[in-house]
Amino acid sequence: MVTTRTDVTRSRRVVDSAARRRGLGLAGLCLGTALIVMEANVVNVAVPAIRAQLRAGAAAGLWVVDAYTLVLAALLLSAGRLGDRIGPRRGYLIGLGVFGAASVLCALAPGAALLVPARALQGAGAALLAPAPLTLIAHACPGPAERARAVAVWVGVGGVGMVVGPLLGGLLVDTLGWRSIFVLNVPVVAVTWWLVRRYVEELPRRPVAFDPAGQLLAVLGLTAVVWSLVTSARAGWGSPTVLPVLAGGLLALLGLVVAQLRRGRRGHDVLLPPAVLTAWPVQAGLLGGAVYNFTLYGMLLVHTFAFQQLRHYSALRTGLAFLPLTLAVTAGAGLLGGRFTERRGPRTALATGMGLSAAGLLVLALGVRHTPYPVTAAGFVLFALGLGLSAPAQTLAVLAHAPEEHRNMASSTLNAARQTGGVLGVALLGAFVAPDVAARTPVAMALAAGCCVGAAVTALRRIPARGSGPLSGVGAAAAARPGSPGSRG
Repeated sequence: MVTTRTDVTRSRRVVDSAARRRGLGLAGLCLGTALIVMEANVVNVAVPAIRAQLRAGAAAGLWVVDAYTLVLAALLLSAGRLGDRIGPRRGYLIGLGVFGAASVLCALAPGAALLVPARALQGAGAALLAPAPLTLIAHACPGPAERARAVAVWVGVGGVGMVVGPLLGGLLVDTLGWRSIFVLNVPVVAVTWWLVRRYVEELPRRPVAFDPAGQLLAVLGLTAVVWSLVTSARAGWGSPTVLPVLAGGLLALLGLVVAQLRRGRRGHDVLLPPAVLTAWPVQAGLLGGAVYNFTLYGMLLVHTFAFQQLRHYSALRTGLAFLPLTLAVTAGAGLLGGRFTERRGPRTALATGMGLSAAGLLVLALGVRHTPYPVTAAGFVLFALGLGLSAPAQTLAVLAHAPEEHRNMASSTLNAARQTGGVLGVALLGAFVAPDVAARTPVAMALAAGCCVGAAVTALRRIPARGSGPLSGVGAAAAARPGSPGSRG
């Protein structure tokens, strides 16, 4: 059979068209992920303006931030299962719709009593959206090299979304007002919905079982813990409700873990498989993920308070003050993290990253009232470079040591651990510094540094050295497999 030039040209057009469709579909998946990641931090710099306009107290201000991440963390694992049942692309589109509608409600909210529930609804939409992208990317890009490139783009865009939030939030608050933060979401959601609806193919549905008891314990436990921490900022630890509710929440979370282990070993479908929970390297990766967001979200909120209350920065200037953090996180993740992890392994990378973050937090513990800004900026850079090393190491530690059949669930568990850490960082550190920002900021940063040290020590003790154990032969490319953080459970 003779191949003519016309046939070759037609084949090239087909290939180019397919590549264009994949690129536009990937753009939609990246936009949605960046949007929900940014939403966790973009509101931080707007909290003082929101409190002033809505006449809200300190606890209400914390709930404006935490309602979103709390619901996102609590529903993430079950949302992944729902995506399996209805199809990941359909789940992504429904999540986008819920997120967009909730953004409109946030923009129109006349008071904190409506703003906080609207933020919680945003979190529900984000939870349904978050698990789908990597599964859809893996289906669209079957080749390992193409998939690795697509995942690298997706991870990079998500990382930029995480750290650009304060800068964008400050710009919007100072120019158009805090409601514009939520209004801006609407056109982005519309464009993202159109791209995914048109250029991303749906996957077959899978009839997976839910774990309603486990989900109920997760929601009750997290809500009780966060409520008690936020309430302590207003009522104090001596309140007759704070400590009992905190104890009840911790017991519910402990009950969740015990029940998951028992029911999982008996063969029941659970949110957290025992093979994932009991693997020591996986535990170290999950702890690293939780500490990562605990320190990042908590530090961003605490220093937003400090910049605006102690240095009297505007919202825009506060966002600009975080610019060294933004640039260092981007450089650390894009230029250092993946290469360092590939060469030295997740054990060394996670321990080194957490050590650098701890050093940066200790610099930030010097305070902000009298500390020259260049010193504070140096603390941001050290902290962010550590985050850039930690992020790929957490992923690889979890994926390389989780059983093959539970790798998707392990990645969703890592994502849930990160979001839970973010919720607790905002609630605990935010509530702790609220009564006296000047005196308590150094203590809060020292506490966060201690958490980083604990995660570093755990990594050294529980993750095998490079070349030993199941990690050998896996390679850093595991972080680019389907089942990386955000994939469906």
